[in-house]
This record gives sequence, C-alpha cells and structure tokens, in this order.
Amino acid sequence: MLKKVTILSLAMIGFSTVPVSADGLFSTSNLKIGDVNISINNEGKVLTKTEASTGKWLGEQKFGQFYGMMWVPEHNVLFVAGVLEGGNRPVLVKIKSTGGGGRNMFGVKPDGGSVSGYNYRLGSQFVQVKNMSYNGSLQVDNGSGVVYRIAGVGGGGYNMFALVNETTCQSLPNYNYFMGCSYY
Repeated sequence: MLKKVTILSLAMIGFSTVPVSADGLFSTSNLKIGDVNISINNEGKVLTKTEASTGKWLGEQKFGQFYGMMWVPEHNVLFVAGVLEGGNRPVLVKIKSTGGGGRNMFGVKPDGGSVSGYNYRLGSQFVQVKNMSYNGSLQVDNGSGVVYRIAGVGGGGYNMFALVNETTCQSLPNYNYFMGCSYY
C-alpha cells in the first residue's frame, strides 16, 4: 500500500501547479516568494496573493490581459506585465516587495500610475512584454524581435527606463538606465 501511495504522490507532483521560486525568471502563471504565492487564475484576469503555508487570501490585482511576472530578490521588487483592468495599453509595473493586500494590492491606476496614498508602485513603463529575465541587468523581450537591456532594474515613476518611446531603441538624454537593444 505504501508503495502505491508513494508512486501516486510522485505522479501527482508532476501535474501540480504549485508555485516555484524562480528568482530573475519570467512566469506566466505563478511565483513563490518567501511565504507568499502569487498566481494568475484560469481566466488569466486576476492575480491573487495567498499565504503559502495556509492558502489564506491576502490580495488581488485585476488585469484586462496578463502577460507575466518576475521577482528580483536583490532589489526586493516584483515586476508585473499586462493591461491593467480599465487600462488600454500594455504596461510593465515595478512593485516594492509583493505589494499590499486587498482588491488593488499594488495600489495602481489603469495606466500603471500609483493610487494616491499608496507607495507599492515604484515605476512603470508602457511596453509589451513577451518575456523577461534578470542577471544583474534586466532584459525585456517585447515579442516583436526586440529585447531591451536595462541597467539594474531601471528607475522610477512613469517611463522608468527613460525611453524616447516604446517603439524605438533610444534613451532620453541624461539618463543611464537604457543600455541598448538586441534584435532577433
């Protein structure tokens, strides 16, 4: 009997959707950050934060379209990408730690700006995100053959990468976040 239970348990692990720690790697489904799980629902519209040890609901953020997320522990930031509920443009938002709690756990407006009175949002950039990675610098793949290379995790506020616009690979003068583009 014990042998059958062990085999069944191992088989179920292969089909599990338990969040994994993937520091510096992009996830389109779930992340585990300390004792927090952050997962997108089956419809891909609600990002939910729960306590990993108990499953207790801690908060959520709604999206019109969700692209993915990435945790960068060296900077204690969470990147989330998509079209926020009520928004009309793809935006990448940099969040302090894992944000707060409740129905708008990141305290953001549909354009990726910060809701007055909340300081979870550190910055945002209008950009489509197909994939991201971090290894001392940030690489953001826009899905159309361009990968933006950003020093560290960029700056703050709107246009946190100081790009001239979201379609050209140029930086605004006097900023050093943008390191260039790679093409594939």
